[in-house]
This record gives sequence, structure tokens and C-alpha cells, in this order.
Amino acid sequence: MTGSAPTFYIHRPIRVAPARQAPDIPAYLYFGGVAGASAGLAALAELSGERRLARAARFAAAGCAGAAVAALVRDHRRPERFLSGLRAQDPSFPLSLGTWLTVPFAGLATITAGAEAAGWKITATITGAAAGVLGPAVCTYTAVALVDTEVPAWHEAYRELPFLFAGSGISGAAGIGLLATLTGDPAPARRLALAGAAMELVAAARLRAAPGSLGVAFRSGRASRLLTGAAALTAAGVGLALLGRERFGRPGRWAALGGGVALIASGALSRLGVYYAGQQSIDSAGDRR
Repeated sequence: MTGSAPTFYIHRPIRVAPARQAPDIPAYLYFGGVAGASAGLAALAELSGERRLARAARFAAAGCAGAAVAALVRDHRRPERFLSGLRAQDPSFPLSLGTWLTVPFAGLATITAGAEAAGWKITATITGAAAGVLGPAVCTYTAVALVDTEVPAWHEAYRELPFLFAGSGISGAAGIGLLATLTGDPAPARRLALAGAAMELVAAARLRAAPGSLGVAFRSGRASRLLTGAAALTAAGVGLALLGRERFGRPGRWAALGGGVALIASGALSRLGVYYAGQQSIDSAGDRR
């Protein structure tokens, strides 16, 4: 035995090898973003008295948080690897910090949803508020974790990725809100959709217009097609959300339905686009060697 301290994998830069395939990483990114944004939306809706919206957002946060944790565990290939990552704590390492952020968040979101279903209003309010506080960090930390890797396209996109992930997560949560308020007033969800879509579209446009290898990774190949589709769905979702007003009657409800579905789907395409941009940049870097 030597006297040197062991070096855990969390102290080394991450390179995502091409052998690691979708859907694990994109699913983790997508569901985590929507879960965090939904928890924040639920907390705000509770404060403003939008009970139907708060209830739906709480259930969405719990479901998406569970899916995010499942995707994270599956990406580790074996559950014991995930547990080892929990034991090897390092607050300075985004992925380690994010794992410790996601797990308690998922617990709080699940308790909140259970309390909501059981009618335990005080418990749901307390745990929902705690989940809402953690929500913004859960929504965006995955972008920081990607930036902290050696994958060229992700590492160089440190300015835009947090805004892209925040915007698409907010849009996805707004889409769920639109579906939950089809027979009521979708105004809060509509305003959230506008804010999220603006952030997402501006960040995506900046990525694709960036000079050099960064822009090439995001405006070529499969990544470009997915990001184009995501932008189209986001724009369509916002347009339909604006038409989804109660005074328009049944056509307005159909518009809100379509807008909600479009906004939910756009986030999935956006995460897949970012994932494949990273893979393409790895391949390009290998070809240049």
C-alpha cells in the first residue's frame, strides 16, 4: 500500500464517449429540467391561489423527478455505481453536487405529490415550498455539469447552455400548466410559456450563430435538425398558447391543448439536439487528430 490518497473518478474531467447512447443522458437532462421548473411553478401558483395549476405542477414535478433519477441510475449501468457516486461527495464538482441536489429534490417532490393526493394541505405546502426553492437549481445545474466536461461543444457553450436549459424547462412546465387549465384561465401558464420560449429561442439562436467549431456542432447534422424542430415547436406552442384564451371557447381550448403538447415536446428535442451536438464535436475532434 502507498501513502497517497485515492483519486476518485469525480476529480477527473468527464469525456462522454460515443458508446454512451441516448436516451439516458437526454432523458435525465429533460426530465430534470421540467421537474425543477414545475416545482417552481407549483410554489408560485400556490402563492397566487391558482390551485388547479399548483396541483398539476406538483404531480408533474414528482413524475419528472422520478424519471430523471431513473435515467441517471440507468446511465450508470449498475445501481451500485450510482450509490458510489453518492458516497464520493465533492461540492466543487457539478455532477456530484447535482446528484445530491436531485435526490432530495425528488424526495420532496414525491412527498408533496403524495400529500396533495391525500389532501394534507399543510404538508403539501411546506414540502412544495422547499421543492420550489430547489427547483431553479435542479432546472439548470445539468447545463453546468455538461459545461464542466471535456466535450468541446458543451464546454464552449458555457454562456448559452444554462439559459437554453432554463428556458426549455420553463416552457415544458408551462406546457403542462396549459393542459391542466384547459377549462379554466390559462393566463399564468401562458405568461410562463412566453418567458421560457423567449429565453430558449434566444439561447439556441446564439449557439447556432456562434463562430468556429462551437456553432458548427449546433448547426450541422442531426443536432441541427433536432434544434430546428425544437425551435419550430416552441414558436408554434407559444402562438397556440396566445390563442388559447377562454373567450375563444372550444377553439381556444383546442389551441391551448396543441400549444401545451408542442411546448412539452420541444424540450425533448432541444435536449436531444444538445446531446448530439456534443457527440458530433467529439467525432470532429477525433478526426482532426
